[in-house]
Amino acid sequence: MISVLLVEDDPDVLELTRLFLERDLELNIDPCLSVKEALRKLNHKIYNVVVSDYVMPEINGIQLLKTLKFQGIDTPFIIFTGKGGEEIAIEALNSGATFYLQKSENPRFQFAKLRKMIYQAALKQQTEETFRENNICVVIPAYNEEKLIGTTLASVPDYIFRIYVVDDASTDRTPEIIHESAERDTRLMHIRHEINQGVGASIASGYREALKESMDIAVVMAGDNQMDPSYLPDFLDPIIKRQADYAVGNCLQGPEYRKGMKKRRFFGNALLTLLTKIASGYWQLMDPQNGYTAISRRALERIDLNKIYPRYGYCNDILVKLNAYGFKAKNINHKPRYNIGEISERKNRTFTFRLSWLLFRDFFWRLKEKYVILNFHPLVFFYFFGVVIILISIIFGFYSLYLKLVWDQDLLVRGALSLLLFFMGSMFLLFAMLFDMEQERNVGW
Repeated sequence: MISVLLVEDDPDVLELTRLFLERDLELNIDPCLSVKEALRKLNHKIYNVVVSDYVMPEINGIQLLKTLKFQGIDTPFIIFTGKGGEEIAIEALNSGATFYLQKSENPRFQFAKLRKMIYQAALKQQTEETFRENNICVVIPAYNEEKLIGTTLASVPDYIFRIYVVDDASTDRTPEIIHESAERDTRLMHIRHEINQGVGASIASGYREALKESMDIAVVMAGDNQMDPSYLPDFLDPIIKRQADYAVGNCLQGPEYRKGMKKRRFFGNALLTLLTKIASGYWQLMDPQNGYTAISRRALERIDLNKIYPRYGYCNDILVKLNAYGFKAKNINHKPRYNIGEISERKNRTFTFRLSWLLFRDFFWRLKEKYVILNFHPLVFFYFFGVVIILISIIFGFYSLYLKLVWDQDLLVRGALSLLLFFMGSMFLLFAMLFDMEQERNVGW
């Protein structure tokens, strides 16, 4: 049952609104004809949602909202008015209103929309209360982010318990802006690296502080405001519900999510995604290069934070380690924000080469750690024989060409044998990948 306080100075409109909303048996409507009566009821009873008119004799709806905020009452608030415009709507939303709805000439449509907003507001409140029951922190790495770090910090939702901002030896005004933000927001902790260590090392520093303060979930958001905090509930839900230990952003799901991404960046991401799937064993992840993530405390306690790759590529490295220890990861679709003034520090050519080499090493480390040391699985033999047989087929193929071109010997038998060996080795590799995919389905809670 959703309890709703309905504030409206016009008796006829109040009664009509109450009658329509109470058609829904899940809504319990408590009507009020004055702001004074509404304040008295709010001081004695907890409501799920407040719906208020804007123009009223005593004070208007926005002033009522500000009064509730001042008293520490954070009940979701909907402005439902027939007199107002764009400026009033903006003021209402900036003052903390959950929704703003203009009355129309079609009562059935407007009341249906109001009912939907009430459900959405109540659900949002319930979700945020659930989040507040957990110690959730946000780790924000920042290097020379003076343009956007202030906006990023101001956008962190109230249900976040702690904000760790890791300043990686910035040379611009980033430290000053962080200090100014910390004076306004007591949740903020400023961590400073005197020497630039890289984004991976910055996130590891934030994770260490999260473990020291016993945070239940640690979210990573970039300091350049590319990661929209409105998607945070989607990242937190699967971890709170114990459906996963690691939530990874995915902005490659469809054209509407990829809008704004450069084609070169998209194709580079697609290639590195394939390599990361092979190396990490998370075959279902769509965008493993995505830095928007959330991780559980038990996963943080298991991995060695001192061995996380210190620069770009850290997210791929973390995935490999999490898979080796049997933690489940989940895709979270979201829309990134591009072309808002962010500056990319990553050089694509050198990054692709360095990350490929990192994934190559991580792949063999994972096979050793997961399928030999922690829990033996015969797929390591399939990978081994697959690689060996393919290498033999390639060497034998070149040798056959050499005999043909230099000594004019017959190529047919040797060439067919080379191809047969190549296909045999490929089958071993494909079966190894299939076994690896099956193992991914068995990880998790």
